[in-house]
Amino acid sequence: MLNIRFADPVDLAAIMTFDAFPGDRIVEIVERRMLVIDVDDRPQGYISWQQNGCIGKDYVNKLVVNDVYRRQGMAQQLIAALNMALFGRIFISAARSNIAAIRLLEVTDWTHAGEIIGLLPVEEPELFFYKDLGA
Repeated sequence: MLNIRFADPVDLAAIMTFDAFPGDRIVEIVERRMLVIDVDDRPQGYISWQQNGCIGKDYVNKLVVNDVYRRQGMAQQLIAALNMALFGRIFISAARSNIAAIRLLEVTDWTHAGEIIGLLPVEEPELFFYKDLGA
């Protein structure tokens, strides 16, 4: 059974089994800046954000689903669940070469906001998107 909820500190061990991003997620969990999607009461994906992280707006900085559960709509469900925690305009970004992420953002109705060159190695553009929640 799938369930989306705010992450809890006891979720950290399960999250770290599939999370490839560097760093520790405990701050995001404690500050209630992370939602997890459970499969059979165990986190198998998450979405987290930085408050005021992009030109004073909330910025989704991580969206991760366990490889075993990819392509099953979990990332779309996590994006839809952002309404549980955030309101107003939010931002997200992806490297131009990350075709899967860009397609996900298109099908979940994010609006292209522009790109910045110089944030990623080899001058690859980082594409930025926004979405208005609660409108």
